[in-house]
Amino acid sequence: MKDLNPINNSFTSEEESYNLNFFQNSKIGQVIVNENLCVISANNRMFQYFHAKFQKEESVTFGRAFNCIQISGNCLECGKSEKCNKCGIQDAVRSILLNNTVVQDKVIQYTFRNGQNHAVKWFQLNGICTCSDKNYANLEFTDVTVLKKQIKQLKHSLTLDSATGTLNKQSLIEEIQQLQDSGLVQGGFTICMIDFDDFKSINDQYGHLMGDRVLKVFSDIARKYIRQEDILGRYGGEEFIFVFKDIDQNRSLLILKQIHRELEDYFIGQKVAVPVTFSAGAIYVELSSGFFPQYAELLDNVDRMLYRAKKQGKSRAMSNVGEVEFKRPHI
Repeated sequence: MKDLNPINNSFTSEEESYNLNFFQNSKIGQVIVNENLCVISANNRMFQYFHAKFQKEESVTFGRAFNCIQISGNCLECGKSEKCNKCGIQDAVRSILLNNTVVQDKVIQYTFRNGQNHAVKWFQLNGICTCSDKNYANLEFTDVTVLKKQIKQLKHSLTLDSATGTLNKQSLIEEIQQLQDSGLVQGGFTICMIDFDDFKSINDQYGHLMGDRVLKVFSDIARKYIRQEDILGRYGGEEFIFVFKDIDQNRSLLILKQIHRELEDYFIGQKVAVPVTFSAGAIYVELSSGFFPQYAELLDNVDRMLYRAKKQGKSRAMSNVGEVEFKRPHI
């Protein structure tokens, strides 16, 4: 690997000395590679990015020089391993050298070894062909990891209902719409809609802050009983929707019953005179049947089941396989 160590460089002119100093101390990572992704030269910032050390041997590929997680003793060339995560650097270099194009603002993800641990960074990659008789690509790396994480956190926060931490209505609908094509559901799913009973009485007697607390406690309890792959969202007001993937109605309603009892017991312990209960409707959608209703029809059907539960006396769930009472007999 040539010219990686600035100490080994000899200068023929003041201008060359200035240019090399600018290159080595740039706040942007810069590296020059050939068509095989062998590193010709790299500046200090590149080694800082990847916690890498200067290697004296020539023909060191980018992955070896900068601790790519896929590179090992059996994989010396970038992109040659079957496990290569296709960071996008090889494609960028090919585009520059074979198609004579300029790469601008390409965002890539790079996973590398940092001691005994793995680290992930995101970079904005720019690249051009060097102005020389050699077929080299000059790449510039700008670390955008912090920005990428901030954007991810912002997107995540925009999907949530601020009061309960569950999915908001828009995100909930999008999740339901994607169920058929996501490949995450094998056989089918149960969708449940719950609505709190006499919620207005809680607000009227204890105030809206207590009403908000009920919803938050319910959400916290519910998350204890559902799996990571299941869906929970606030549909509006005091209405929530559960989607249990590859779980039938009977098992789904038993989960709701557990949530109901813990919620009810919690507020009995808080000496809230108004019973904190909810009713639910549930339907099962079998994907293998080839029929998948539109989300509006789906929600309308489960809402009808919820209405039947309310009409039957509240604190219970209705589905097309029967009824489940939530409330304990002595309460």
